[in-house]
Amino acid sequence: MLGLPMPRGDFMLKQFAIAAAIAALPAAQASPLPSYPFVHVSADASVYRMPDIGAIDFEILAADADPALARGTVETRIAEIRALLEGQGVPLDDLETRDVRKELRKGVPVEAPVYEVRSSVRVNMRDLSKWRAVVAPLLGMPNLNSFATSFDTSEREQVEAELMTNALRDARRRAELIAKGARRKLGPVTAVTPGGVKNVGYSIGLLRADFMERRGSAARVEASEYLAVEALKLVQPVDVVFKLE
Repeated sequence: MLGLPMPRGDFMLKQFAIAAAIAALPAAQASPLPSYPFVHVSADASVYRMPDIGAIDFEILAADADPALARGTVETRIAEIRALLEGQGVPLDDLETRDVRKELRKGVPVEAPVYEVRSSVRVNMRDLSKWRAVVAPLLGMPNLNSFATSFDTSEREQVEAELMTNALRDARRRAELIAKGARRKLGPVTAVTPGGVKNVGYSIGLLRADFMERRGSAARVEASEYLAVEALKLVQPVDVVFKLE
């Protein structure tokens, strides 16, 4: 017996239904959650450490109608910075100068152009006992602005390992409390997702573009902040899944 041809609209609906059913099969069979009882906890560990390495970033900016004169000013400042570092026994390899660029100053008459020459500079400090002796003169140099400082510890791998151990210990403590409340026994760890170690301690900088513009008492307070070496508060977050038995 020959069947009547199915109307095109019904045929398309049937094909769509079959395709949708096939596509849904893997999703139904593969649950995003474990098939066993489990508990998921978030924990963290923190530690304070005094840094032993640091860096100061800033920009050299010179402006002049003659771009050659502006570039000469930038090169003079770089030479002064090199002399300062040599005088304090800081290796010149720890001085980075980059991105020397020239551009027209915006908002000035076309017939009287002013050129700005900029250079980004970083000084890496591997001996923080010399921090104040290097940073204080930099803060007083003309043409330097947009200061930012950062600190770290040379024992970061050791600190991160210690933080991870303590974070996992805290996660187990939290999970045991939950398991006890649920009258279950805490089983093994089945998944761990660590977050990146974060420095949530005091930080300054982030392109303080107004530093050179404000030379009053407020600016002097900010300068004293750049001279301080603050303790780092490092935090290691972690997410852990435990099996419940």
